[in-house]
Amino acid sequence: MPFKIDPENVSAELQLEIIEMQCSTHLKQLFLNSTKLDFYRALPKAEFPKIIAHAQKIMAVFASSYVYEQTFITMKLRKKSIRNRLTDEHLFALLNVASSQLEPAFENIMENQKQFHMSHTPNKAEPSNKS
Repeated sequence: MPFKIDPENVSAELQLEIIEMQCSTHLKQLFLNSTKLDFYRALPKAEFPKIIAHAQKIMAVFASSYVYEQTFITMKLRKKSIRNRLTDEHLFALLNVASSQLEPAFENIMENQKQFHMSHTPNKAEPSNKS
């Protein structure tokens, strides 16, 4: 809360930028009327580089904590539903898929497949055993 903190209570490297920020009515309105992430994105980087860097560090902690919590919840649900058949390798694969931000391109995968089942692929001609 940069507008409620006493500049004397922050580290010396941030004090000047905090004072500058608290003197700006425009920034105070922006802080009150936008999300905290949008506020820090809108700060001029040339004027507030240390505050921006500090905010990025704090936001990164919360973002990584969220990912860990979601992964842990996923692990608990998976272990509960298939507990007796789940190996460490399976659990690792499930957690990789659950925590990934990538979206599979199913259409491209399907287009690249000529046949979908191995049972439908023609076998190589086997020599006949007519002796």
